Amino acid sequence: MATRTQPDRRHTDEFGIERAHPDDPGAVDRIRERSEWIDHLMRMQERYSSMGGNQYSAGITYFSVLAIFPILMLVVAAVSAVLANSPDVLDQVQTQITESVDGELGTIINDILVTAIEQRGAVAGIGAITALWSGLGWMNNLRYGVSKMWKVDPTDVGNFFTKKLADLLGLIGLILALVVAFGITAIGASGLTENLLQLVGLGDIPGIQWITYGVALLVGVLANFLVMAWLVFYLPRTKVPRRSGLIAALIGAIAFEVIKQLGSLFASNALSNPAGATFGPIIGLLVVLYLVWRLVLYISAWAATTEESMQEADVAVPDPAVIRVRTEVNQGPGAGLTLGAGAALGALGAGALALLSRRK
Repeated sequence: MATRTQPDRRHTDEFGIERAHPDDPGAVDRIRERSEWIDHLMRMQERYSSMGGNQYSAGITYFSVLAIFPILMLVVAAVSAVLANSPDVLDQVQTQITESVDGELGTIINDILVTAIEQRGAVAGIGAITALWSGLGWMNNLRYGVSKMWKVDPTDVGNFFTKKLADLLGLIGLILALVVAFGITAIGASGLTENLLQLVGLGDIPGIQWITYGVALLVGVLANFLVMAWLVFYLPRTKVPRRSGLIAALIGAIAFEVIKQLGSLFASNALSNPAGATFGPIIGLLVVLYLVWRLVLYISAWAATTEESMQEADVAVPDPAVIRVRTEVNQGPGAGLTLGAGAALGALGAGALALLSRRK
């Protein structure tokens, strides 16, 4: 009786391993195979998580807040210098403070203003030193986190003085870029544009407010795009492909505008009550900065995981394997062991002869 031959159902995977059944990909893997966009998002998330994106975002936020206060000291010193050379403007400012703030609080603020003007040199000196120290730390951590999204160790590139000079220039550029970006959003949210339209006689045009708001959003997104493009291309100590960097900057610009709009909404609501006015600014500042730096690291991870970037990435060559051959030669028992064994046999022989002599 002929036997029916069972078909060979063994499968060999890409690594040459034979399996009884082919590996069944999970639901996420099937979705990633069907959609390149989702697969790219997953690669971005994997890169962000594996390189410690959350930890770097928190560290950059800490150094950002640490650097803001010395920078504010420099701003106060600059304003104090202007007021010291303009007595009329100083009188107007003090009068405005007295009229706006009731009671002793207005007097205290004016006293603080006078003290700041008198001590403007010391404030500027202390502010400059601390701003330089904390600002370079802020920039170094920001550059380190962005470089890590590209799997680049920034400590291996350039010498100490060159990197510090680059960090100083980057710090100045970053401050100016953030001031412009947040300033445009603040102008659009403050109603200054509507006042200008009313001044030129265009405020009564139907729908002009929506048009103004849309233009302000477009200008804000354009400013954000310039900021994000600068961060994406300048910060990592590696070459960023142009197309990947520009798309990442555009995505970051739109998300950055959403963060700014939510931040302005939070600020307007938080400052309307005493508790919010006391704790709201610092909490809002921490949250906004943390979201901004997470966004910067995410778009950096997005740019680093495009097909273009991965093809141009330098793959580290592993160190050559070193094979050490250990040779052991067995040369039999040593001389000490042979002499010891001979002595023991001699002792046994002598004992046996003595025993036989006694019996005789």
